[in-house]
Amino acid sequence: MPPVVSPTHSTIRTPLAFDLRVIGNGRAIVAAQFVKKKIRAVNPGWRTDALLGEAADQVRAYFARRLRRFDLPLEFAGTPFECAVWECVAALSLGEIVSYADVARAVGRPLSYRGVARAMGRTPIDLFVPAHRVIGADGRVKGAGPDSVRAALLAFEVGILG
Repeated sequence: MPPVVSPTHSTIRTPLAFDLRVIGNGRAIVAAQFVKKKIRAVNPGWRTDALLGEAADQVRAYFARRLRRFDLPLEFAGTPFECAVWECVAALSLGEIVSYADVARAVGRPLSYRGVARAMGRTPIDLFVPAHRVIGADGRVKGAGPDSVRAALLAFEVGILG
């Protein structure tokens, strides 16, 4: 039996109104969530292990427009369908925008576009699973207000490609 590894965590600053809180288990990223920046200075993160250090480096490179796809080990906890959806979306590169139906077809469940939308809403690993690159058939970001992090990330990427 492999040794039990305690979770490690880091908060990575971003140029958005949100920072990225990342949790690893020593082998893979298991969770990442955008959190509103606090007005007071926040601890920009702890390099508790090499994996989180690499995650921070890649996030900084992404926002500096030097990274097109994250290359980190991710470990998902969800249903087999959700995990398939998240793996599919995690493979998208900067500028690859797909619809929920496209993802449903890619995971072999072409009529499950609503299930894909639910899975995207429950993504436990923000940014590294780029849910902002999955949009509705009408070309709009669904389930996110104009001030949401998904809309901000998509606008950031469109600005890079613009």
